[in-house]
Amino acid sequence: MEKKKFHYCWVILIGTCIMMSVGFGMCLNSVGVFLPFVADALGVTKAAVSFYMTIQGFGLILGMYVAGRVIPKGNIKLLLSIATVVMGVCFVLMSFGTDLMHWYIIAVPLGFSIAFIAPLPISILISNWFEKKRGFASGVAFAFSGITGAILSPIATGIIQSYGWQTAYRVYAIIALVLMLPTAIFLLVNRPEDMGLLPYGVELGEKKVEDISHMTNVEYGTSLKAALRMPVFYTTIFVAFFLSIGGGFNQQFPSHAVTMGLEPSVGSLLVSICMVIQLIANVPLGILCDKIGVRLAATIYSSIGAAGALILAFAGSGPLMYVGCALYGMGICQTMVVSPQVAREIFGKKDFARINSIVMIMFGFAGALCHTVYAGIAGIFGSYSVSLFLAFVFYIISVILVNVSCIGGKKMMEENKRMEGMVVTEETPVGELQEAV
Repeated sequence: MEKKKFHYCWVILIGTCIMMSVGFGMCLNSVGVFLPFVADALGVTKAAVSFYMTIQGFGLILGMYVAGRVIPKGNIKLLLSIATVVMGVCFVLMSFGTDLMHWYIIAVPLGFSIAFIAPLPISILISNWFEKKRGFASGVAFAFSGITGAILSPIATGIIQSYGWQTAYRVYAIIALVLMLPTAIFLLVNRPEDMGLLPYGVELGEKKVEDISHMTNVEYGTSLKAALRMPVFYTTIFVAFFLSIGGGFNQQFPSHAVTMGLEPSVGSLLVSICMVIQLIANVPLGILCDKIGVRLAATIYSSIGAAGALILAFAGSGPLMYVGCALYGMGICQTMVVSPQVAREIFGKKDFARINSIVMIMFGFAGALCHTVYAGIAGIFGSYSVSLFLAFVFYIISVILVNVSCIGGKKMMEENKRMEGMVVTEETPVGELQEAV
């Protein structure tokens, strides 16, 4: 029995985990610890400082639009390296900030750089390198977005308390450069064909091909131009929107606990529970996407998330809120895993980068709205229960949309499944295959 050779796709997966944990997790999930210290130093409110993250979100949206068009044609090593350097420089500049406007200005290039690091490039790399176990790989990579937040937040707090927030920002810059720059330069490769390899799971059938450098890469699926004329395209991108906004309540947990008459520590524990559940539930979600399909997997996880939001809306005790939070956390973990998977399964590989950039724009736009929507509604009604009920509604809408999308795109999904793993060599007639594509 021939022993299977190690596939480089697993190195790519390790690289995407590093980029996701540092490039996305550090910039979005652990920078909250800086806000009260910076606010005190500048003599402004925490809300005023945190507004830079909203501006950063719009920089991220703009960056995703550009990245979706540049990455498929460009040198991914160079693009990710430049983005990493920009990110590091932004953290250094923040360490010298003396006015609130400095954060607002730096937020734009910082958000733009994140778009070229995660999550869009990670979805593209996984799509290029994995035909089989694509859901598993996505689940593993995106699970790392929360690991950095869990590890770095207490470390950053300790550095701030001992040496000041300026030093902590510089440490963040060093972490970004030391971990991500070598990863971008030495580990990441855009396509397996660039190394003379095939995507993981591609079968050659009966033919034994020793030199695969002459293979023609077949990118099956639907072009963006064609997709824009299909109703299923719009239901697909709104899956991303409602999953993102439905799972965007987690930053409001401390305020919700206080309005419920509970101790502030309860709210902090809710945030921690939510992060831990996201880490744990991401990989099983990816496996489910591979085993039973993204439609059923998303339906299950969104229903669980909706149930969690409903429990949180009406729970009157700490223990019951913990249960609701755990269920809600399962819903959150699908935000970045499901949306690209739905787009990939329906529209295929041909124009995935550009189509997924629009999907991710909707994800980013909803993320930028979350705080305003939930906090604003709570301000009107004097309670976060109405906001949580709205999160429940958003998840139900996402269940409807993912089913409408997958049912509407069923024929395309079946054709993409048929095309997966097909390889064309110089000896193979390509006419029929090209006609199918």
